[in-house]
Amino acid sequence: MLFEDYLPPAIPTKAECWQEGFMATDWKAWQAEREAEERLKQVHAKPVYRPAKPMGAAMNRALRPILKMAGPAPETLQSRWQEIVGLRIAGITEPIRVARSKDGGVLHLRVTSAAAPIIQHAKDHILERVNLASGSKITSLKLIQTAPPKQLALVIPRPLTPEQRRELVQNLAPVQSRAIRDALAGLGEAILTGQRKG
Repeated sequence: MLFEDYLPPAIPTKAECWQEGFMATDWKAWQAEREAEERLKQVHAKPVYRPAKPMGAAMNRALRPILKMAGPAPETLQSRWQEIVGLRIAGITEPIRVARSKDGGVLHLRVTSAAAPIIQHAKDHILERVNLASGSKITSLKLIQTAPPKQLALVIPRPLTPEQRRELVQNLAPVQSRAIRDALAGLGEAILTGQRKG
């Protein structure tokens, strides 16, 4: 190799570029490119490490349209049903499942027979609230009418027998304070009526 091979190529002057038919802007661009190459030879930078994007973000982006069409999970609706539709409607209905249809989703609601006309009348309101809360497109309701739930009978405790009441009063006689004695009497009565069988 000759010494001339190590020398950088000669930068043409503006006049030489003009003679060759280059425009002044071409000469400036060529000169800027050569200066950039020289700067790059001087700089020894490390490559920048860019970690991969989280897989969850990519999965969320890919599955969002599909999940939007599928509608919310029934468990999600059941856990938030009272805050979605309100206390009055939540007391007489229960979401069972969300089925897909051509137009959107179908929300299946369990409702008592007596409340079915009320829910049918409030259908648009319920659909609007569910779509707003879940971000899905549910277009219709299907009401599944059931019998009203069995209510537990109210258990009224029987009063104390006269012997139990007399014994309770005798045991509380040494207590000086009337307020404490009354509180202990109420507690004792509750305990004795809860222990009785029959």
